[in-house]
Amino acid sequence: MAIIRTVLRDIEPEELGVTLCHEHLFTGPPLWARSKDSDMVLADVDAAIGESRDFAAVDGGALIEMTTEDYGRDIEGLLAVARAASPHLISATGYQKGIYYPESAETESVDDIAARFVSDIVEGVDDTDARSGVIKFGTCRTDEIRGDERKVQEAVASAHLQTGAPIATHCQAGTLGDAQVERFRDLGVAPDRILIGHLDRNLDYDYIRSIAVTGAWLGFDHWTKPKYPSDEIRVDFVRRLFEEGFTRIMISGDLGRPSYQPHHGGSPGFAGLLTQVRDRLPASIIEQATITNPREFFAFEPKEAV
Repeated sequence: MAIIRTVLRDIEPEELGVTLCHEHLFTGPPLWARSKDSDMVLADVDAAIGESRDFAAVDGGALIEMTTEDYGRDIEGLLAVARAASPHLISATGYQKGIYYPESAETESVDDIAARFVSDIVEGVDDTDARSGVIKFGTCRTDEIRGDERKVQEAVASAHLQTGAPIATHCQAGTLGDAQVERFRDLGVAPDRILIGHLDRNLDYDYIRSIAVTGAWLGFDHWTKPKYPSDEIRVDFVRRLFEEGFTRIMISGDLGRPSYQPHHGGSPGFAGLLTQVRDRLPASIIEQATITNPREFFAFEPKEAV
């Protein structure tokens, strides 16, 4: 039977509710990155609880928390939020992207890295009972997948094939999504088990359509960010894709900075994002992109024996 794996328990897909597919409640990138940009750390449990409660107040049902080990995943923090607020939280295993990899990624084998990801999904994260429900893979360049990332991509594919957990990706500036899908296919992963992230950072219709035709899912997950293409352009792209029958689209904001979250002094927060997107898209598309699609994509039949 298919389930969705949250940090507290496995739930039936119908329990998921309105979902943002790529978000962050806690972040802690390496010191070198923080020294260049002070707006990168989310570490306040009370603020995370407040953001989650605000999201629930506008009928938000689930947040896919995409912070991985190399970007400062805080599983104890996620458990505290999940116990205090009603939205379901799904935590990611995997790695963010090559520039953040731990030193161990260079020396460990593909099998060693995959075993860590599998353990997060099957046994629990960081000596807790909280298990991951999605595997993250990311690329940090816009021209090619780095050698160390190709190694981790093999490990991600292996972990997926061993557990059944879906794969969600980070695409730097929205690029290389097509290359990610192609290589995952070569590694035995079906495109319909992959969510390609940040495609709305690179609003080239032919490029996005080329990914859609593979059967992979499309992440439009940078809504409400004025430094990137406007939400009006996103609306046009989403409508056009739906009209062509490419409906495997999910929505989010990737609001992984204090300046994006009201309980840290920023804006718009998960609740504000959801409200703004609802104001811009037809109700039928909203239901498909935030309820129907996440319910289908994040569900998997666990393979516990590894």
